[in-house]
Amino acid sequence: TASKRMSQNWQMVAGFTYGKNTGGLNNAGVNSGQSGTTDLNDPNNTLFSNGIVGNDSTYAFRLSGSYTAPAGIIVAGTLVSNTGYPYVSTYSVTRALAATAGVNLTRASQNVFLSDRGDERLPSVTLVDMRFSRAFHFAGNRRIEPQFDLYNLTNSSVVTTLNPAVGSTYQQPTAIVSPRIMKVSIAINF
Repeated sequence: TASKRMSQNWQMVAGFTYGKNTGGLNNAGVNSGQSGTTDLNDPNNTLFSNGIVGNDSTYAFRLSGSYTAPAGIIVAGTLVSNTGYPYVSTYSVTRALAATAGVNLTRASQNVFLSDRGDERLPSVTLVDMRFSRAFHFAGNRRIEPQFDLYNLTNSSVVTTLNPAVGSTYQQPTAIVSPRIMKVSIAINF
């Protein structure tokens, strides 16, 4: 972590985290490699029981700061960059499919995990947000501050969730980063 306090009209805070979130069973859903029910009596649910847990990012970087420009205009921004979250590809084996391999499946179907948790990851996500504002001061500490915000300045459309089940929709995105959003607002202090 590094920071610079406000001086010479600017300030900044930066942080970098590197690590791995590992452990045993979790019930965070198929994307994390475990069944939503996590019945410990079922050996299929304990397959790949160790590894990356939950929404683990190998690295996470944050940078934010602000600058007071001439005429009291404040320019502030944030940069966030993370490694993509892990997911686990699965394949659904049915009784009919198991029978062709000479295996008697007692269930109607069984999801089989095709990788260890953490072997497959979504793309890295990098986002930039900006704010422009200027305060107008009045008598008695009254203040009106128009603000203009830009979220996802680069209009990134990185996939944040996908279908991990092998089939016709395998790896089809189910969620992406929200699009660029512009917001105009006014803060009034009285």
